[in-house]
Amino acid sequence: MADDASTPYALTDPEKLLQPSVLFIEDDPRIGAITSEILGEHYRVDWVTTGAEGRSRLFGMTYDVAIVDRRLPDADGLELVREARGSGITTPVLMLTALGSVDNIVEGLDYGANDYLTKPFHFEELEARLRALLRGYRAEQKSYDIGDWRLLPQSGMIESPDLQRVTLTRAECTLLTTLCSSPQHVFSRAELLRIVFSESDTEGTIDTYVSYIRQKTTRHIIDTVRGHGYIIGEPRD
Repeated sequence: MADDASTPYALTDPEKLLQPSVLFIEDDPRIGAITSEILGEHYRVDWVTTGAEGRSRLFGMTYDVAIVDRRLPDADGLELVREARGSGITTPVLMLTALGSVDNIVEGLDYGANDYLTKPFHFEELEARLRALLRGYRAEQKSYDIGDWRLLPQSGMIESPDLQRVTLTRAECTLLTTLCSSPQHVFSRAELLRIVFSESDTEGTIDTYVSYIRQKTTRHIIDTVRGHGYIIGEPRD
């Protein structure tokens, strides 16, 4: 199954937390397995095989870059990218496809893809293109406003209303960024375990890190939705 190939964040592997995260949407089991294994040396790869699951991950989680196959069993990868761009998702996208004509490439770029790589491809080229996308994306220094606070994911900092910067751990920053990526979504503890830590950890891990973040910032930086999970707050300090 695709989830078996994904690499979760793990408290026991802090070096892995520093690697860029990749959403890989590819239905071919051979290409998916080999590519995930090779990229897994330098990236945290989340491999899924359908457009529906890819959409759920792209819209509900935070990734540094996405690789999207053009022809999926239940969707057109271009439509998925266009929908993401229309929803304000700026994750850089590398379109992966066997359709390599100039018209196909232009269409992919017009739909919102940042780059286009045709099959078959060399893994060295794939990794070079990913590095280029990441350099451009990180140069933008994306930030999130959380009420009167501002999260700066690339620097691992959160800025208070009086412009004091607080340093977050990688896990704390990833947890906050995940919540910020879908501000209207209530994340269950199980979702957050899968995204930020590991499904082998207990749900109490989430509660512990929410407490850490609140202690460093303010109580309402993250709101508890009783019986459901957590949602990003709107603190006004």
